[in-house]
Amino acid sequence: MSVLDVAGLSKSFGPTTLFGDISFTLDEYERLGIIGKNGSGKSTLLKILVGLVDADAGTISKRRGLSLAYLPQKPALDPEKTVREILESYLGEAREKLGRHQKISEELSSAKGEALQKLLDEQEKIHSWLDHHSAWTIGHRIEEICTRFSIPDPSAKLKTLSGGWSQRVALAGIILEQPDLLLLDEPTNQIDAETVEWLEEHLRDYPGALLLITHDRYFLDRVVTGIIELDDSALTRYSGGYGDYLEEKAKRLMEEEKSQSRLANLLRREEEWLSRGPKARTTKQKARIDRAGELKEQVKTTVSRDLSLDFQTGKRLGGTIIETSGLTIELGGKTLVKGLDFHLRKGERVGILGPNGCGKTSLVRTLLGEFPPASGSVTIGKHTLIGYLDQARSGLDDSLSVEKNLTEDDWVAPGGGKGEKRHKVGYLEDFLFSRADQLKPASTLSGGERARLLLAKLLLKGANVLVLDEPTNDLDIPTLQILDESLAEFPGSALIITHDRYFLDKVATGILHFEGEGRVVFYEGNYSAFSRTRARREEEVKAAPKQLPEAKPAKEKSAQKAGLSFREKRELEELEREIERLEIRKGEVEKLLASPSSLAGGRQEIQALSRELPALDETIKNHFARWEELEEKRS
Repeated sequence: MSVLDVAGLSKSFGPTTLFGDISFTLDEYERLGIIGKNGSGKSTLLKILVGLVDADAGTISKRRGLSLAYLPQKPALDPEKTVREILESYLGEAREKLGRHQKISEELSSAKGEALQKLLDEQEKIHSWLDHHSAWTIGHRIEEICTRFSIPDPSAKLKTLSGGWSQRVALAGIILEQPDLLLLDEPTNQIDAETVEWLEEHLRDYPGALLLITHDRYFLDRVVTGIIELDDSALTRYSGGYGDYLEEKAKRLMEEEKSQSRLANLLRREEEWLSRGPKARTTKQKARIDRAGELKEQVKTTVSRDLSLDFQTGKRLGGTIIETSGLTIELGGKTLVKGLDFHLRKGERVGILGPNGCGKTSLVRTLLGEFPPASGSVTIGKHTLIGYLDQARSGLDDSLSVEKNLTEDDWVAPGGGKGEKRHKVGYLEDFLFSRADQLKPASTLSGGERARLLLAKLLLKGANVLVLDEPTNDLDIPTLQILDESLAEFPGSALIITHDRYFLDKVATGILHFEGEGRVVFYEGNYSAFSRTRARREEEVKAAPKQLPEAKPAKEKSAQKAGLSFREKRELEELEREIERLEIRKGEVEKLLASPSSLAGGRQEIQALSRELPALDETIKNHFARWEELEEKRS
């Protein structure tokens, strides 16, 4: 059964057509990924489906009573509210239904006849809804999602957290809300690889439909059941994940290539006939002239430009590239890196991985000399020339045009002047900036366009060491495919912060991983090799015989107890209140079931109470288990 039907949808902005006459259906429990080049209309399509933007033509039909939630790339959350308040706002309906369920339970004892039946019917519907949305334990679920997304303190106001937290908090809220249809625009952009893997599992088992935009190719492969691609104003649908899409598209392109070859041959014959200049303009001849014009248009529309990247180094690397010895980095009283010894070797492309906020960017900025280390040293080789792409995509003057941001000169030579000299107009066209685009101020550029312009500047420098902080953010999949290949062939060395596992599998030769408590460990190989090594080590730890800890004096043991975090203290208080409320309700239900003859609702009321009692028992049991865990930690 479909939850969403889109028919003949079209949207243009001025002379630019994003898509025209596109149609697709989304079925219940189906998970579709939307892909396409930057500017193809992916985000606009989601906004149209939500009702934030009007379509020029077409219809959108939604299943009656459909609930949906939308995650934009930049959610507008109230910065004055705490994280907990924001998350609770996503559960407004659940809180309302819990309150109504409680009120119905109180009203049942005095209701009779038709009124009682109505209450029982309403209670059954609410009970089913609360079960479906896992809404019986709101407080516990909020604590769980905060832990899952590594939110340090739910009582903190959003404005005190860094920019990336807005999207993470909004995503956490939408997951708590659990609507019938999720619409997600780049949900993995601000979360670490470990959380992305959890999100994959959660969405694979999601009890609803999903429509998402993402450039994360592993995420696409592991989550979606189908892909729709927006290209050249049209929509093409593919079944399966990203791997299936690549296979299907390759077959389609081979067929198109054959068709294009036939089209080109036909056009050549028509142009040869035109070149002979037929004198008589008969109806038949006029038809051939018109057909030649149409063929030219068809051939022209099948030709599309791709990004061109060629990372050339200006000079050779020396024996020392980047080295650290006993490097310790501290920030705000917290040790991010402790005693790191690391040597970047020639030809290595090292991915830097770790949870959000662990210190990946601080490490890079320390290596670049922007942060002083707390102790230890950083050595940069005398032949090392670093090119840096930061996560904020700074380095552009928003008041200047695209071409002026590149250079004031008319001619450029990539690779620090060693590459072929060429005019900057043609050079920028290789980065998909049309001549009109090159005159636009940088302030009007999208995130993907800013990234492409900064890459264009980076290539001119001729750096032999690339330091890239989240280079895949804002880039479309076709651009990522070219970036993969270009970096894999880069003759220099690279340090790359990214949560994009597919990218690391294609590019990385090693991984620097933040293990916690300042420990940073180097692993040989790409992301898959790193994952296998980590999994093997975890299995070895589990299989190792457990050694009993040495007895220590009570005072020393007590001093070493970590105690409860602020969040855990709040959770413990809420659990105590929730257990008390549930125990009271359990007593009421047991009392009612003990004297069934007093129940005015008869058999139906008995059935409703009989279903409620085991649900209460299970919830109380889970709450007690968590309460005991926290109490043991506190004691």
